[in-house]
Amino acid sequence: MTDWTLHPQTTLTHRLTPVAPDLRHRLRQGPLTKPLHDHWFDTLPTLREIETGGSAPTRAEIPHPARILFWNVERLRHLDCIAHSLQTAAPDVMLLCEIDRGMARSGNTDRIADLSATLAAPYAFAVEFVELDLGDVHEQATHAGEQNTDGLHGAAILTDVALTQPFLIRIDRRGDWFGLDRTEPRVGGTIALGAVIKVQGVAVTVVNVHLESHDNPAARAADMTRLLDQVEVMAQGGPVILGGDFNTSTADRTARLADPAAWQATLAADPMRLLRPVPHEPLFATAAARGYDWQACNVPDARTNRFPLGSTRSPAKIDWFFTRGLLATNPVILPAVQPDGTPSSDHEGLLVTIQPALRR
Repeated sequence: MTDWTLHPQTTLTHRLTPVAPDLRHRLRQGPLTKPLHDHWFDTLPTLREIETGGSAPTRAEIPHPARILFWNVERLRHLDCIAHSLQTAAPDVMLLCEIDRGMARSGNTDRIADLSATLAAPYAFAVEFVELDLGDVHEQATHAGEQNTDGLHGAAILTDVALTQPFLIRIDRRGDWFGLDRTEPRVGGTIALGAVIKVQGVAVTVVNVHLESHDNPAARAADMTRLLDQVEVMAQGGPVILGGDFNTSTADRTARLADPAAWQATLAADPMRLLRPVPHEPLFATAAARGYDWQACNVPDARTNRFPLGSTRSPAKIDWFFTRGLLATNPVILPAVQPDGTPSSDHEGLLVTIQPALRR
């Protein structure tokens, strides 16, 4: 049987099909094996659906150069602060990832619906993971004894501009998060969520991307190939902007954590490695071979991770825009900072202005 994830998914719904709490509980009990993960990955309708909601779009197109934002909003736990940052920045299109729905760690609320209402911006939303526990080890300890109501974690596009041809690409179906070795059991994998908007009369495909953080550079390049193959099915050679958390850490998680001293020695020998990851991450060559540029649409040598004051984690550039068939100008970093100075997310936001390279 053909793997359904080899093709963009286009099923729209006004509400994602829920995954019942008793099923999530049963899956949490195991066995946490790949065959069981694959069965439910292929069975759960919510992993194939795109939810559209919020108010109706107020613009058919963007008549001027468009301001596009990407932001990994880390559960969207600090919704009010992030909403204020978005209102101040006033992008035309917002690409957001790591958004909770019905997770105890974010108050068992519907974060995307709440943000959409606050911003008066319609949205498209899709699920990366059906969460089988309370989150990472810290969240499991903090929220011990609580229950998730929905157990969903995903990505969204928000804009007051009409979205046509929304599509979902399931980049990763490996099921590595299902096992206990990552201490955060889930069904699902990383995704891209895209749609077509009109900018100055030209159809532009916008895509919200998340690549796996634990994998090595070769695996990320393979995922980039899978992603771009499916984007092309939708874009058909037209202008594209990808905004995403590409997790360009230049190594896999095991290499970085198994021998911290060796990893620190690697960074000491090349202090700009994490801010200039291109030579170490073949996904950039993969993108370039397909006609994508990242030079004009990103702030060079600027960190995009953010951690609390006093953190010893290294600054890294892991979030990126890639464009094809577009003129990109004025890239900006949007600081992920609350009024008290603490982070509103562990990623900064990215902003860039685009317009079609060739207009009708």
